[in-house]
Amino acid sequence: MKYSFRHGLENLGVVGLGTVFALLLAEGLSRFLHPLSTVEYRIDEEVGQILVAGQSSRWVNKDYDVFVTTNKAGFHDVEHEFEKLPDRYRIIVLGDSYIEALQLSIDRGFTQQLERLLGHSVKNRRVEVINLGVSGSGPAQYYRILEKRGLLYKPDLVVMAVFPDNDFRDSDPDVGGAIFKPYYVLRSDGGLDYRAPQTEGIGSALRPWLRRSAFLHLIREGISSFALERWLAPIGLLAPTGGIMLEDPAVPPGWSIYLSDPPVKWQETEKLTFRLIREARALSDQHGADFLVMVIGSVPAVENRWREVLATYPGSDDMRWDYERPLWMLRALGQQWRFDVIDLTEPFRADFLATGQSSSWPHDGHWNARGHQLGAEVVSTYLLENGQKYRLQ
Repeated sequence: MKYSFRHGLENLGVVGLGTVFALLLAEGLSRFLHPLSTVEYRIDEEVGQILVAGQSSRWVNKDYDVFVTTNKAGFHDVEHEFEKLPDRYRIIVLGDSYIEALQLSIDRGFTQQLERLLGHSVKNRRVEVINLGVSGSGPAQYYRILEKRGLLYKPDLVVMAVFPDNDFRDSDPDVGGAIFKPYYVLRSDGGLDYRAPQTEGIGSALRPWLRRSAFLHLIREGISSFALERWLAPIGLLAPTGGIMLEDPAVPPGWSIYLSDPPVKWQETEKLTFRLIREARALSDQHGADFLVMVIGSVPAVENRWREVLATYPGSDDMRWDYERPLWMLRALGQQWRFDVIDLTEPFRADFLATGQSSSWPHDGHWNARGHQLGAEVVSTYLLENGQKYRLQ
């Protein structure tokens, strides 16, 4: 009996050592085949996921391999002091990974390029553009970042970059489902209830370690089970990236915004998102800042590839699509609540048709250097043409 027990322990030890060796081998091979990004995020109790401040790290993809630094506030930007000098004109830019721009060095990103372009033309004041972009966020998180971080800089103008493909999903806890984000919920009486990000628990504890594993990154890329994503997301180990079921086909999350007649649940998501954009506008106004929405066009919209992309989703041909729908809804909201909406889709499409050059990375989909430059040119031109309205003159 003693021998059997000891023999069992020995076998268990062999299995354990074998498992550890296999995992180490898998991790080593994964790092060789798939270089790992080392950028670190943390979960802040006020604003949710945010970059670790003062880090020097690496962001790598098939399209780029970039050295990343963050400022003391936890953003991919140069340092900005809260104190605002009398001769400063400050713009803060809220957005997701497009604005965060880890794919490029800080000086080549949208915000720094916008600052340089405006600085060349505005002579009576020094223009300062501050990047408050956070990957994986939407208008719910933009509003929270504006309230808890952005207003500290005493901005003259707040620019909210809206990416319709996923920003609506990211603002709704029932659709986005990531517990490390701050959310708001509409009450029946029209009020908003705040849901704080979860900073404790197994998910919060393990996420930093999971991010450091190349092997787990490969596994994550291979996950296509919506049920698995929905099961892991509530404990914070996985943020849903798969599709949401819309009758027959599964389309990328958030693409319901392009349906002519979206499901009732999605219409509630839109209502919540528009409300939060409106709240951000009101908060900006209360603190003496102008407010502007900038709409980022998706690659299929810019490069006229909707038909090609939707062909990969069986059953999508049976659905009625309206690719202009989010833009005209945002413009209607802007007219109602008195803020301007800049559409980047058309100028990006015109540039693509004229040059044949994409403004996005081929595999990543985010803006490349050309995209950041073009976006900054479009927005700076608009602001200068309306300089009196935005107090730039």
